Amino acid sequence: MATSSVTSIDTSISKLANTFQLAIKATIEAESKPLKKVQTQKDEIDVRRAVYSDVKTNMDTLQSAVQALISTQATFGMNMVARSSVTPSTPGTAVLNITNTSESAVSADYEFSGYTGNTGIQLARAESRASSASASADLALGKSGVLWLGGTGTATLAAFASPSTSVTAAALATVADGQRELGTGNYSVQVRDSGGIRQFRLVDADGSAMSIRSASGSGYTAAWQALTDGDYDSGRGLSFTLNSSGELGSTALPLYTAKGVYITIGAEDTQRTIAAAINTALQPEGRDFKASIISNQLVLTGAQTGENHGLIFSDAGNLLAFGAALQTAQNAKFKVNGMDVSRASNTNLTNVIDGVTFSLASDAEGRTAHLNVSASNDKAIGLMNTLVSKFNAAFTHLTQKLATTSKKDGDKTTYTRGALTGDTTFSSLRNDLYYRMNRNTANSGSYQRLEEIGLSFDKDMKLTLDTTKFNAALAQHPTDLTAVLDAGLGEVNSLLGRYSGSTGVMSRSLTSIDQQRTIYDKRITKFNEALTVRKQALFDLYFGYQNQLANLGYEAQMIGILTGNNTGTNLNTSG
Repeated sequence: MATSSVTSIDTSISKLANTFQLAIKATIEAESKPLKKVQTQKDEIDVRRAVYSDVKTNMDTLQSAVQALISTQATFGMNMVARSSVTPSTPGTAVLNITNTSESAVSADYEFSGYTGNTGIQLARAESRASSASASADLALGKSGVLWLGGTGTATLAAFASPSTSVTAAALATVADGQRELGTGNYSVQVRDSGGIRQFRLVDADGSAMSIRSASGSGYTAAWQALTDGDYDSGRGLSFTLNSSGELGSTALPLYTAKGVYITIGAEDTQRTIAAAINTALQPEGRDFKASIISNQLVLTGAQTGENHGLIFSDAGNLLAFGAALQTAQNAKFKVNGMDVSRASNTNLTNVIDGVTFSLASDAEGRTAHLNVSASNDKAIGLMNTLVSKFNAAFTHLTQKLATTSKKDGDKTTYTRGALTGDTTFSSLRNDLYYRMNRNTANSGSYQRLEEIGLSFDKDMKLTLDTTKFNAALAQHPTDLTAVLDAGLGEVNSLLGRYSGSTGVMSRSLTSIDQQRTIYDKRITKFNEALTVRKQALFDLYFGYQNQLANLGYEAQMIGILTGNNTGTNLNTSG
């Protein structure tokens, strides 16, 4: 029955005389004993469910920690990883910022020094130019004309001198609505086979993949995409003809010169309005720039660093009187172990040292540094510490829930049973976990016990890790270390497998509990519905009594009036 019905009848009962309310309350309380019994059973099973759920969570997380240390498991991760450290030649400087070192990075030393002809590292720079000064940034310049950005108004494509069997032709194409034109420069089409599928992508002169029209559907992508025969339109000003049976590799396309976009300058325009127009224009990618105002001069600065990203614009009639470059576009240049390296950017350099991603710090100009990539056991130690933490959490939780605790209050001692006290399933699990972490294990290595590699229990039965002992085993006998972990933790994994996961004991137990909870919920609902009906019946009964008593009181008053013996008799039916 709906809650509103229960509330409604309770409200009605509250309007009866107090004597009748107490009578109904006593009746309902007496008849609610079966409901209270079922509710108590439901509460008890809710507590058990919460405990079972915690046990399952502990078993699942412990098993994940165990499997990460077993070499035959898919999640195995206990291997040496690479770690990078930088030593700048000038104390107090950074020079190199390492952002990522992959596990596969080769251990080696790398000397960063000056590019041929330089004494130290050269940072990549973006080109910048400044206009003539104005009296004020918001003063109308009184000049009219057109300023082309990223081009001069005409797109061209040089002759295709060296087509390949994969890219047989190239041509100009329109730029799709909402897309930026490719910037002036040299582009290449790369072709490869991946999983038996011929694929292609377009890259710029720096080797960066360009976002072009998806050949398989709508949208644009810089990812490799399936190559099909025929003409392909990039949607960004270039098209080319592909042949799926051609050669693999890279085909250099002829020099592409972008048309660019233009803004119109009127006599009323100021440096501020011109800067805003430049910054909102959809300029060709790679030759785009931003405008700022410094000392009442309009300053154009390339959006990208590098030699291939110099500014291209056409200021007809020299309207804004841009002068010589304040800063020329240049690549980052340096040597690594004597080898010259040139990159367009200072940041996120992923293709210099295999497995290492780094950026040149802002203080790298003219300086040198030493980079060391060495093997590190940090990951292995982390996984071992995770095992210790998860094991202790699961083991302690079981111990607490299986225990019976006592509390002394004067001469009286009260004993409280844990939620799992007496449950042999969980006491056996706890004992088995302890036993399997302590026992000798037959394996192909020289270690027979986990204790020999640093895993042992202290006096409080807490699992601990002796990192000195573990590090020694990892460094001197890695194969034997793996063998004892595979054997010892393999047994623990087998034990946990019976309890964890979606088909283990804990999941099945939780399913059974949830079924029982559903039964209890249905019984509770039926009891409540029956009690609501009973309340209504009692209300109707006592409401009738109350009306009868009220009528008797009125009759007594009328008789008194008629007989002249009205003593003010008043029967109170309000309780």
